[in-house]
Amino acid sequence: MRSTIDVPRRRLIGALGAAGAAAVAPARAQDAWPSRPIRLVVPFAAGGIVDIMARVLGKPVGDALGQTLVVENRPGGGTTVATEAVARARPDGYTVLMVSAPIATNPGLYPKLSYDALKDLAPVIGLTEQGFVIAVHEKQPYRTLGELMDAARRTDVPYASPGNGTLMHLVGQIANVEYGTRFAHVPYKGSGPAVQDAAAGQLPMIVDPISTSIGAIRQGRLRPLATTHSRRLELIPEVPTVEEAGFPRLRASAFSGVVVPAGTPRPIIDRLNAEINRAIALPDVCEKLVVQLGSPLTGGTAEAFGALLARETERWVPLIRRLDLKAD
Repeated sequence: MRSTIDVPRRRLIGALGAAGAAAVAPARAQDAWPSRPIRLVVPFAAGGIVDIMARVLGKPVGDALGQTLVVENRPGGGTTVATEAVARARPDGYTVLMVSAPIATNPGLYPKLSYDALKDLAPVIGLTEQGFVIAVHEKQPYRTLGELMDAARRTDVPYASPGNGTLMHLVGQIANVEYGTRFAHVPYKGSGPAVQDAAAGQLPMIVDPISTSIGAIRQGRLRPLATTHSRRLELIPEVPTVEEAGFPRLRASAFSGVVVPAGTPRPIIDRLNAEINRAIALPDVCEKLVVQLGSPLTGGTAEAFGALLARETERWVPLIRRLDLKAD
């Protein structure tokens, strides 16, 4: 007997079937992720702390995913070279970017960026939040941050930082804007030479990460007055925070984390987040990285890291523009 389904209805049923197949195909492809190695892009040269984090975490995360995470160093442009490349990459879960504080400050330092990090990248997980140390040379008379701030209200006080536009640079500028001090910035090409000169007494003061200044502090050549994080640092627990010292608006923290191109399927983001959270809880990973960082790893949800990125961008970009700072 002939079918009673007319031609239009047959076409409709065929179209629905095709649509259903099309809907299933991406899901199956997504379920199969990852089926090939994943690029883990680091916007710095090999050997730095972000590169070390990428390599230490890449092994256990890759093992859990069943694929290799291939670290690709793409330095340049204050991290903008790597960030632009990843922002333009296919959102398929095979390109992942390590980010740090410059992702929040670069929109102020580079007014013509070709990407919007908050729109073109999707957060996966935060890895670290590390405060800085405000320290003076051992022969300086200041014993508290309050004494240093009082002196800087009366006269210029030069201070070293690892470079123009870094958060360490901006700590001194926040003090000038918010507390009426006269800190005079002296930029260096990285923490190494900045610490060397401050520890030798070439400059009275430095703002620097604890990971690079702890050696000079332990040797007694630098005297830490306060830390800029929300809590005391494990390596120098006796040193108060800026909030405890009475200057809460000096709070500042470097951070690092992982992002992917916007549009990456949420199940892929969730899987990456879960595996990285598991990796940073491994004892050997903690041992390797906490020694390097001087502070614990954070982890957490993608939403928490996204909120941090937005908050840091909203805080630093207006200040950078107000001070008319430019990238070196």
